[in-house]
Amino acid sequence: MEDIAGKDNNRENFESLFQGYADVVYRLCLYKTSNEDVAHDLTQETFLRLWKTLSSGKEVTKPKQYIYQIARNLIVDYYKSDKAISLDELQEEGFDPRSNESSAEIVSDASILRAAIEALDKEFRDVVYMRFVEGMKVTEIAEILDISENLASVRINRGKEKLQEKFK
Repeated sequence: MEDIAGKDNNRENFESLFQGYADVVYRLCLYKTSNEDVAHDLTQETFLRLWKTLSSGKEVTKPKQYIYQIARNLIVDYYKSDKAISLDELQEEGFDPRSNESSAEIVSDASILRAAIEALDKEFRDVVYMRFVEGMKVTEIAEILDISENLASVRINRGKEKLQEKFK
């Protein structure tokens, strides 16, 4: 029989992790999917899986890294699933196929930057996002991605250089 104090401890750990990381996970999911509903769903699923892990008694030694990994896996799964988007759905989101405006006039600076980051090689994409969008420190990035701080720093700098080249 499981100890009640253990359940309370799991709940406290979960609540603490949820309070600390829910917004960050949501922003990551929103950034990667560009859809608020999907971002909410993926965030909810991330923390549901975290709760299942904690309540099963498994120890999570690096919770931040574990939470990010769950979210990243869910994002990958989201893109693997077949998703048909209808013209009606696009029009509800503001797309007008009859518009004469150029895409440069429609797209905001944020979406241009997002596209530029997404165009980076994978090794640079995540570190640039974490550093410049989330404002994480190099040590945090290294821990989440399970790489050395030096490698994280090098990837950040190279990714930044590649972004600068795109905007010259």
